[in-house]
Amino acid sequence: MKQHHFFVLLLLPQFTYAGNIHHGIIGGREAKPHSRPYMVYLKVGKVNCGGSLITPSWVLTAAHCYGDITAILGAHNVSDQEVSQQAIGIKSYHVHPEYYDKQHIPFNDIMLLKLSTKATINRVVQTIRLPRRRMDVPTNTRCNVAGWGFIENGMTTDNLFETNVTVVSRKSCRHYVPQLDDGMICAGNVSEESDASQGDSGGPLVCNGYVEGIVSFGLDHPPGIYVRVSKYLNWIENTIYSNED
Repeated sequence: MKQHHFFVLLLLPQFTYAGNIHHGIIGGREAKPHSRPYMVYLKVGKVNCGGSLITPSWVLTAAHCYGDITAILGAHNVSDQEVSQQAIGIKSYHVHPEYYDKQHIPFNDIMLLKLSTKATINRVVQTIRLPRRRMDVPTNTRCNVAGWGFIENGMTTDNLFETNVTVVSRKSCRHYVPQLDDGMICAGNVSEESDASQGDSGGPLVCNGYVEGIVSFGLDHPPGIYVRVSKYLNWIENTIYSNED
């Protein structure tokens, strides 16, 4: 039987892609500075994750990014104290109650962070729209993923990188991940050599201007697996409503 090797993005120290596929954000490029004003850099101790600003007080990310987090908004180069940056602490953490990890595959891998103070919305810090309720992203939809994870040859980057990926049908994706459920989106394929990277965990999969997915985990080759945000809209809305001041 063919064995599949999984890694949870961020949590493992290193991983290797098969064949001639490069390590890191495959097919990636540096994003135009501040072109994705909804992106949030999450400092989680000595590592990092990504997130999406969905209201001035709330950030959407992956549950496996849980830790002592500081959110940095309005960043492009995270090693530079850009005047555009807003560093904000976390008031409360809200991990999905059914989040669990089974054989290194995270299920219901979604978390909401309530910021300790509201973000100042301006040209470089803005919210992104949530998808429509129960809307599933059609196969072959072109989407974009961005983050401050590893780039080629294991090198890290201080600048935001991005890449385009294509949504793959669940039927096809179950060839790689038999446990795939309807709370997950599969995107990227070997032929186009595009994928998210370690350190991009929690960042948004953006399709047609909506945050349709959250970077969750991947294989030793594309495609990558994303949380399907539309499935969790009730939980997102109820969590925000019940925790507003």
